[in-house]
Amino acid sequence: MLNLQKKLLVAKFGGTSLTSEEDRNTAVDHCRSLLQEAERLVVVVSAMGRSGDPYATDTLLDLVSTGSSTQEKDRLMVCGEVISALVMASTFRDNGITAEALTGWEAGISTDGISGNARIVSIDTARIEESLSRHRVVVIAGFQGLAPMGHLNTLGRGGTDTSAVVLGVALNADEVFLYKTVDSVYTADPEKVPSAQELSVISAEDLRQMAWQGAKVVHPRAAEAAQASDLSLKVRSFHSGRVVTEVVSEPLEDNRYIVGVAAGQVVTGFTVSGSGTPSSFFAALFRKIADRGISMDMFSVFGCSTAFTVPLASTGEVRQLLDGMEIVYTTISPCVKVSIVGAGMHGLRGVMARFCEALERAEIDALQTVDSHATISALVLLDQRDIALQELHREFIE
Repeated sequence: MLNLQKKLLVAKFGGTSLTSEEDRNTAVDHCRSLLQEAERLVVVVSAMGRSGDPYATDTLLDLVSTGSSTQEKDRLMVCGEVISALVMASTFRDNGITAEALTGWEAGISTDGISGNARIVSIDTARIEESLSRHRVVVIAGFQGLAPMGHLNTLGRGGTDTSAVVLGVALNADEVFLYKTVDSVYTADPEKVPSAQELSVISAEDLRQMAWQGAKVVHPRAAEAAQASDLSLKVRSFHSGRVVTEVVSEPLEDNRYIVGVAAGQVVTGFTVSGSGTPSSFFAALFRKIADRGISMDMFSVFGCSTAFTVPLASTGEVRQLLDGMEIVYTTISPCVKVSIVGAGMHGLRGVMARFCEALERAEIDALQTVDSHATISALVLLDQRDIALQELHREFIE
Protein backbone atom coordinates (compact mmCIF):
# COMPACT_ATOMS: atom_id res chain seq x y z
CA MET A 1 0.00 0.00 0.00
CA LEU A 2 1.27 3.46 -0.97
CA ASN A 3 2.70 5.48 1.89
CA LEU A 4 0.87 8.80 1.50
CA GLN A 5 3.67 10.68 3.24
CA LYS A 6 6.08 9.72 0.45
CA LYS A 7 3.87 11.13 -2.28
CA LEU A 8 5.10 13.85 -4.63
CA LEU A 9 2.48 16.20 -6.04
CA VAL A 10 2.69 18.96 -8.65
CA ALA A 11 0.35 21.96 -8.55
CA LYS A 12 0.10 24.69 -11.17
CA PHE A 13 -1.35 28.16 -10.63
CA GLY A 14 -2.09 30.58 -13.46
CA GLY A 15 -1.56 34.31 -13.43
CA THR A 16 -5.16 35.21 -12.55
CA SER A 17 -4.81 33.06 -9.41
CA LEU A 18 -1.79 35.04 -8.19
CA THR A 19 -2.71 38.67 -8.88
CA SER A 20 -3.19 39.90 -5.32
CA GLU A 21 -1.73 39.05 -1.93
CA GLU A 22 -5.09 37.55 -1.01
CA ASP A 23 -5.00 35.32 -4.10
CA ARG A 24 -1.48 34.16 -3.33
CA ASN A 25 -2.45 33.31 0.24
CA THR A 26 -5.41 31.33 -1.12
CA ALA A 27 -2.97 29.41 -3.34
CA VAL A 28 -0.85 28.66 -0.27
CA ASP A 29 -3.94 27.41 1.57
CA HIS A 30 -4.68 25.01 -1.29
CA CYS A 31 -1.07 23.79 -1.15
CA ARG A 32 -1.26 23.36 2.62
CA SER A 33 -4.16 20.97 2.05
CA LEU A 34 -2.09 19.03 -0.50
CA LEU A 35 0.79 18.78 1.97
CA GLN A 36 -1.50 16.95 4.37
CA GLU A 37 -1.35 13.97 2.02
CA ALA A 38 2.10 14.39 0.46
CA GLU A 39 5.61 14.80 1.73
CA ARG A 40 6.81 16.91 -1.17
CA LEU A 41 5.17 19.48 -3.44
CA VAL A 42 6.32 21.19 -6.63
CA VAL A 43 4.41 24.36 -7.47
CA VAL A 44 4.59 25.74 -11.02
CA VAL A 45 3.51 29.35 -11.55
CA SER A 46 2.66 31.77 -14.32
CA ALA A 47 3.36 35.50 -14.35
CA MET A 48 1.10 37.36 -11.94
CA GLY A 49 -2.05 38.97 -13.32
CA ARG A 50 -3.24 39.95 -16.78
CA SER A 51 -2.41 42.74 -19.21
CA GLY A 52 -2.13 45.98 -17.28
CA ASP A 53 -0.93 44.34 -14.08
CA PRO A 54 2.71 45.29 -13.37
CA TYR A 55 4.40 41.93 -14.01
CA ALA A 56 1.99 40.26 -16.47
CA THR A 57 3.46 38.98 -19.74
CA ASP A 58 1.57 41.43 -21.97
CA THR A 59 2.53 44.34 -19.70
CA LEU A 60 6.20 43.42 -20.04
CA LEU A 61 5.90 43.12 -23.82
CA ASP A 62 4.41 46.61 -23.99
CA LEU A 63 7.75 47.94 -22.69
CA VAL A 64 9.57 47.15 -25.95
CA SER A 65 9.00 48.01 -29.59
CA THR A 66 7.57 45.63 -32.15
CA GLY A 67 11.00 45.58 -33.78
CA SER A 68 12.49 43.56 -30.93
CA SER A 69 13.57 40.06 -31.92
CA THR A 70 11.75 37.00 -30.63
CA GLN A 71 14.87 36.07 -28.65
CA GLU A 72 14.86 39.47 -26.96
CA LYS A 73 11.16 39.13 -26.20
CA ASP A 74 11.81 35.69 -24.71
CA ARG A 75 14.38 37.16 -22.34
CA LEU A 76 11.89 39.81 -21.28
CA MET A 77 8.89 37.51 -20.92
CA VAL A 78 10.63 35.00 -18.65
CA CYS A 79 10.97 37.76 -16.05
CA GLY A 80 7.26 37.63 -15.23
CA GLU A 81 7.35 33.98 -14.17
CA VAL A 82 10.65 34.40 -12.32
CA ILE A 83 9.18 37.27 -10.27
CA SER A 84 6.07 35.18 -9.61
CA ALA A 85 8.12 32.18 -8.40
CA LEU A 86 10.20 34.32 -6.04
CA VAL A 87 7.14 36.07 -4.60
CA MET A 88 5.30 32.76 -4.12
CA ALA A 89 8.27 31.15 -2.37
CA SER A 90 8.35 34.14 -0.02
CA THR A 91 4.61 33.79 0.58
CA PHE A 92 5.05 30.13 1.52
CA ARG A 93 7.77 31.04 4.01
CA ASP A 94 5.61 33.81 5.46
CA ASN A 95 2.99 31.12 6.08
CA GLY A 96 5.44 28.82 7.87
CA ILE A 97 6.17 26.46 4.96
CA THR A 98 9.77 26.02 3.84
CA ALA A 99 10.17 26.78 0.14
CA GLU A 100 12.69 27.64 -2.56
CA ALA A 101 12.16 29.28 -5.94
CA LEU A 102 13.82 28.04 -9.14
CA THR A 103 13.78 29.48 -12.63
CA GLY A 104 12.91 27.13 -15.47
CA TRP A 105 16.54 26.74 -16.49
CA GLU A 106 17.66 26.20 -12.89
CA ALA A 107 15.03 23.45 -12.75
CA GLY A 108 16.82 21.70 -15.63
CA ILE A 109 14.22 22.37 -18.35
CA SER A 110 15.77 22.21 -21.85
CA THR A 111 13.95 23.28 -25.03
CA ASP A 112 14.28 22.87 -28.78
CA GLY A 113 15.35 26.49 -29.24
CA ILE A 114 12.24 27.84 -31.05
CA SER A 115 11.92 31.35 -29.65
CA GLY A 116 8.43 32.27 -28.48
CA ASN A 117 6.93 28.81 -28.99
CA ALA A 118 9.52 26.28 -27.80
CA ARG A 119 8.92 22.66 -26.89
CA ILE A 120 10.43 20.98 -23.85
CA VAL A 121 12.82 18.26 -24.99
CA SER A 122 14.24 17.10 -21.64
CA ILE A 123 14.35 17.83 -17.92
CA ASP A 124 17.29 17.16 -15.63
CA THR A 125 15.56 16.82 -12.26
CA ALA A 126 18.73 16.75 -10.10
CA ARG A 127 18.43 20.36 -8.90
CA ILE A 128 14.74 19.94 -8.10
CA GLU A 129 15.35 16.72 -6.18
CA GLU A 130 18.14 18.36 -4.20
CA SER A 131 15.90 21.28 -3.30
CA LEU A 132 13.05 18.96 -2.32
CA SER A 133 15.41 17.22 0.11
CA ARG A 134 15.68 20.51 2.02
CA HIS A 135 12.23 22.10 1.54
CA ARG A 136 8.60 21.00 1.62
CA VAL A 137 7.85 23.09 -1.47
CA VAL A 138 9.82 24.00 -4.58
CA VAL A 139 8.29 26.80 -6.67
CA ILE A 140 9.28 26.69 -10.34
CA ALA A 141 8.80 29.43 -12.92
CA GLY A 142 6.71 27.94 -15.72
CA PHE A 143 6.55 28.85 -19.41
CA GLN A 144 10.34 28.77 -19.89
CA GLY A 145 13.48 26.74 -20.42
CA LEU A 146 17.02 26.84 -21.78
CA ALA A 147 17.75 26.46 -25.50
CA PRO A 148 20.68 24.40 -26.89
CA MET A 149 22.78 27.52 -27.57
CA GLY A 150 22.25 28.82 -24.06
CA HIS A 151 19.59 31.45 -24.69
CA LEU A 152 16.25 31.54 -22.90
CA ASN A 153 13.03 30.26 -24.46
CA THR A 154 9.35 30.67 -23.70
CA LEU A 155 6.82 27.93 -24.47
CA GLY A 156 4.00 29.96 -26.01
CA ARG A 157 0.76 31.18 -24.47
CA GLY A 158 -0.48 28.86 -21.74
CA GLY A 159 2.89 27.13 -21.59
CA THR A 160 2.89 26.91 -17.79
CA ASP A 161 0.36 24.08 -18.09
CA THR A 162 2.92 22.25 -20.23
CA SER A 163 5.70 22.95 -17.74
CA ALA A 164 3.64 21.45 -14.91
CA VAL A 165 2.61 18.29 -16.76
CA VAL A 166 6.06 17.57 -18.20
CA LEU A 167 7.65 18.19 -14.79
CA GLY A 168 5.10 15.80 -13.30
CA VAL A 169 6.16 13.12 -15.79
CA ALA A 170 9.89 13.74 -15.27
CA LEU A 171 9.56 13.66 -11.47
CA ASN A 172 7.31 10.59 -11.54
CA ALA A 173 4.73 12.59 -9.57
CA ASP A 174 1.76 10.81 -8.08
CA GLU A 175 -0.64 13.49 -9.29
CA VAL A 176 -0.63 16.82 -11.11
CA PHE A 177 -3.25 19.45 -10.33
CA LEU A 178 -4.00 22.40 -12.58
CA TYR A 179 -5.75 25.09 -10.53
CA LYS A 180 -8.06 27.14 -12.76
CA THR A 181 -10.35 30.10 -12.15
CA VAL A 182 -13.07 28.32 -14.18
CA ASP A 183 -15.49 25.90 -12.55
CA SER A 184 -14.76 22.96 -14.85
CA VAL A 185 -13.69 21.77 -18.25
CA TYR A 186 -16.86 22.33 -20.28
CA THR A 187 -18.36 20.89 -23.45
CA ALA A 188 -18.03 24.42 -24.91
CA ASP A 189 -17.00 27.91 -23.87
CA PRO A 190 -19.85 28.98 -21.54
CA GLU A 191 -19.44 32.59 -22.64
CA LYS A 192 -20.29 31.59 -26.22
CA VAL A 193 -22.61 28.63 -25.48
CA PRO A 194 -24.70 29.30 -22.35
CA SER A 195 -25.94 25.68 -22.31
CA ALA A 196 -22.40 24.26 -22.05
CA GLN A 197 -22.15 21.32 -19.66
CA GLU A 198 -19.48 20.50 -17.11
CA LEU A 199 -17.25 17.51 -17.86
CA SER A 200 -16.34 15.71 -14.65
CA VAL A 201 -14.12 13.33 -16.60
CA ILE A 202 -12.52 13.50 -20.04
CA SER A 203 -10.03 11.33 -21.88
CA ALA A 204 -6.58 12.78 -22.55
CA GLU A 205 -7.13 12.31 -26.29
CA ASP A 206 -10.40 14.25 -26.28
CA LEU A 207 -8.84 16.95 -24.11
CA ARG A 208 -5.94 17.21 -26.55
CA GLN A 209 -8.29 17.54 -29.51
CA MET A 210 -10.45 20.12 -27.71
CA ALA A 211 -7.35 22.15 -26.86
CA TRP A 212 -5.96 22.10 -30.41
CA GLN A 213 -9.36 23.16 -31.78
CA GLY A 214 -9.38 26.25 -29.58
CA ALA A 215 -10.68 25.30 -26.12
CA LYS A 216 -8.54 27.32 -23.71
CA VAL A 217 -8.85 25.54 -20.35
CA VAL A 218 -5.73 23.38 -20.79
CA HIS A 219 -2.80 24.04 -23.13
CA PRO A 220 -2.69 21.60 -26.10
CA ARG A 221 0.89 20.47 -25.40
CA ALA A 222 0.00 19.81 -21.77
CA ALA A 223 -2.83 17.60 -22.98
CA GLU A 224 -0.41 15.84 -25.35
CA ALA A 225 2.05 15.20 -22.54
CA ALA A 226 -0.72 13.82 -20.36
CA GLN A 227 -1.89 11.54 -23.16
CA ALA A 228 1.62 10.18 -23.72
CA SER A 229 1.98 9.11 -20.07
CA ASP A 230 -0.04 7.42 -17.35
CA LEU A 231 0.11 10.61 -15.32
CA SER A 232 -2.82 11.37 -13.05
CA LEU A 233 -3.97 14.83 -14.15
CA LYS A 234 -6.83 16.72 -12.51
CA VAL A 235 -8.26 20.21 -12.90
CA ARG A 236 -9.17 21.91 -9.62
CA SER A 237 -11.25 25.02 -9.07
CA PHE A 238 -9.12 27.79 -7.60
CA HIS A 239 -12.17 29.20 -5.85
CA SER A 240 -13.33 26.02 -4.11
CA GLY A 241 -10.22 23.84 -4.27
CA ARG A 242 -12.26 20.82 -5.35
CA VAL A 243 -11.44 18.56 -8.30
CA VAL A 244 -13.79 19.58 -11.12
CA THR A 245 -12.44 17.52 -14.03
CA GLU A 246 -10.34 14.36 -14.09
CA VAL A 247 -8.25 13.54 -17.17
CA VAL A 248 -7.96 9.80 -17.84
CA SER A 249 -5.58 8.09 -20.22
CA GLU A 250 -8.05 5.59 -21.67
CA PRO A 251 -11.07 6.36 -23.91
CA LEU A 252 -14.30 6.65 -21.95
CA GLU A 253 -16.80 3.83 -22.17
CA ASP A 254 -19.97 5.92 -22.39
CA ASN A 255 -22.59 6.88 -24.97
CA ARG A 256 -21.25 10.35 -25.69
CA TYR A 257 -19.24 10.07 -28.88
CA ILE A 258 -18.96 13.87 -29.25
CA VAL A 259 -17.52 15.45 -26.09
CA GLY A 260 -17.56 19.10 -27.07
CA VAL A 261 -17.46 21.92 -29.56
CA ALA A 262 -14.75 24.55 -29.90
CA ALA A 263 -13.71 27.56 -31.96
CA GLY A 264 -10.21 28.54 -33.00
CA GLN A 265 -8.47 31.87 -33.51
CA VAL A 266 -9.55 34.50 -36.02
CA VAL A 267 -8.11 33.67 -39.45
CA THR A 268 -8.19 34.53 -43.14
CA GLY A 269 -9.16 31.87 -45.65
CA PHE A 270 -7.10 31.69 -48.87
CA THR A 271 -8.03 29.86 -52.07
CA VAL A 272 -5.03 29.60 -54.40
CA SER A 273 -4.69 28.38 -57.99
CA GLY A 274 -1.36 27.49 -59.56
CA SER A 275 0.14 25.75 -62.58
CA GLY A 276 2.57 22.97 -63.32
CA THR A 277 2.69 19.72 -61.41
CA PRO A 278 0.82 19.82 -58.08
CA SER A 279 3.75 18.50 -56.05
CA SER A 280 6.24 21.10 -57.32
CA PHE A 281 3.72 23.96 -57.01
CA PHE A 282 2.75 23.12 -53.45
CA ALA A 283 6.35 22.40 -52.40
CA ALA A 284 7.40 25.90 -53.51
CA LEU A 285 4.34 27.65 -52.09
CA PHE A 286 4.24 25.96 -48.71
CA ARG A 287 8.01 26.28 -48.24
CA LYS A 288 7.91 30.04 -48.81
CA ILE A 289 5.09 30.45 -46.27
CA ALA A 290 6.82 28.16 -43.77
CA ASP A 291 10.08 30.09 -44.11
CA ARG A 292 8.18 33.20 -43.03
CA GLY A 293 7.25 31.43 -39.79
CA ILE A 294 3.52 31.57 -40.65
CA SER A 295 1.28 28.82 -39.35
CA MET A 296 -1.19 27.31 -41.86
CA ASP A 297 -4.30 25.28 -41.12
CA MET A 298 -7.31 23.64 -42.80
CA PHE A 299 -5.46 22.40 -45.88
CA SER A 300 -7.59 21.22 -48.79
CA VAL A 301 -5.75 20.28 -51.99
CA PHE A 302 -7.31 19.55 -55.35
CA GLY A 303 -5.17 19.46 -58.49
CA CYS A 304 -3.10 22.65 -58.56
CA SER A 305 -5.55 24.48 -56.32
CA THR A 306 -5.58 24.65 -52.56
CA ALA A 307 -7.48 26.24 -49.72
CA PHE A 308 -5.95 27.03 -46.33
CA THR A 309 -6.15 29.49 -43.47
CA VAL A 310 -3.57 31.68 -41.76
CA PRO A 311 -3.84 33.84 -38.62
CA LEU A 312 -5.51 37.17 -39.35
CA ALA A 313 -2.34 39.09 -38.46
CA SER A 314 -0.42 37.19 -41.19
CA THR A 315 -2.87 38.05 -43.98
CA GLY A 316 -0.89 40.95 -45.43
CA GLU A 317 2.37 39.04 -45.46
CA VAL A 318 0.83 36.06 -47.28
CA ARG A 319 -0.84 38.36 -49.80
CA GLN A 320 2.51 40.03 -50.49
CA LEU A 321 4.19 36.64 -50.94
CA LEU A 322 1.52 35.38 -53.36
CA ASP A 323 1.59 38.62 -55.35
CA GLY A 324 5.37 38.27 -55.67
CA MET A 325 4.91 34.73 -57.03
CA GLU A 326 2.20 35.99 -59.44
CA ILE A 327 -0.23 33.43 -58.07
CA VAL A 328 -3.99 33.85 -58.50
CA TYR A 329 -5.87 33.77 -55.19
CA THR A 330 -8.97 34.93 -53.32
CA THR A 331 -9.41 35.61 -49.61
CA ILE A 332 -12.23 35.77 -47.12
CA SER A 333 -11.97 37.16 -43.58
CA PRO A 334 -12.42 37.46 -40.70
CA CYS A 335 -13.25 33.79 -40.20
CA VAL A 336 -12.92 31.10 -37.54
CA LYS A 337 -12.81 27.33 -37.50
CA VAL A 338 -15.62 25.70 -35.52
CA SER A 339 -15.27 22.03 -34.62
CA ILE A 340 -16.97 19.10 -32.99
CA VAL A 341 -14.59 16.86 -31.04
CA GLY A 342 -14.77 13.25 -29.95
CA ALA A 343 -12.62 10.20 -30.59
CA GLY A 344 -15.82 8.13 -30.40
CA MET A 345 -17.08 9.45 -33.75
CA HIS A 346 -14.50 7.43 -35.68
CA GLY A 347 -16.28 5.03 -38.04
CA LEU A 348 -19.80 6.26 -37.25
CA ARG A 349 -22.05 6.99 -40.19
CA GLY A 350 -23.93 10.21 -40.72
CA VAL A 351 -21.90 12.49 -38.46
CA MET A 352 -20.83 14.79 -41.31
CA ALA A 353 -24.41 14.93 -42.57
CA ARG A 354 -25.69 16.01 -39.14
CA PHE A 355 -22.85 18.54 -38.87
CA CYS A 356 -23.80 20.19 -42.16
CA GLU A 357 -27.53 20.01 -41.40
CA ALA A 358 -26.98 21.80 -38.09
CA LEU A 359 -25.17 24.65 -39.85
CA GLU A 360 -27.87 24.76 -42.54
CA ARG A 361 -30.61 25.15 -39.91
CA ALA A 362 -28.76 28.17 -38.57
CA GLU A 363 -28.37 29.52 -42.13
CA ILE A 364 -24.58 29.37 -41.86
CA ASP A 365 -22.41 28.58 -44.86
CA ALA A 366 -19.51 26.21 -44.34
CA LEU A 367 -16.83 27.96 -46.38
CA GLN A 368 -14.52 24.96 -46.08
CA THR A 369 -14.53 21.68 -44.13
CA VAL A 370 -11.83 19.33 -42.87
CA ASP A 371 -11.99 16.26 -40.68
CA SER A 372 -9.89 13.73 -38.80
CA HIS A 373 -10.63 10.59 -36.81
CA ALA A 374 -11.66 12.75 -33.84
CA THR A 375 -12.80 16.10 -35.29
CA ILE A 376 -15.01 17.65 -37.94
CA SER A 377 -14.41 21.33 -38.61
CA ALA A 378 -15.90 24.08 -40.76
CA LEU A 379 -14.66 27.55 -41.61
CA VAL A 380 -17.34 30.15 -40.93
CA LEU A 381 -17.52 33.92 -40.81
CA LEU A 382 -16.51 35.39 -37.46
CA ASP A 383 -19.88 37.03 -36.85
CA GLN A 384 -21.54 33.59 -37.20
CA ARG A 385 -19.17 31.80 -34.78
CA ASP A 386 -21.31 31.81 -31.66
CA ILE A 387 -24.48 30.79 -33.48
CA ALA A 388 -22.59 27.95 -35.17
CA LEU A 389 -21.21 26.73 -31.83
CA GLN A 390 -24.63 26.88 -30.19
CA GLU A 391 -26.30 24.96 -33.02
CA LEU A 392 -23.59 22.27 -33.12
CA HIS A 393 -23.75 21.95 -29.32
CA ARG A 394 -27.53 21.57 -29.51
CA GLU A 395 -27.23 18.88 -32.19
CA PHE A 396 -24.45 16.76 -30.70
CA ILE A 397 -24.35 17.47 -26.95
CA GLU A 398 -27.81 18.49 -25.82
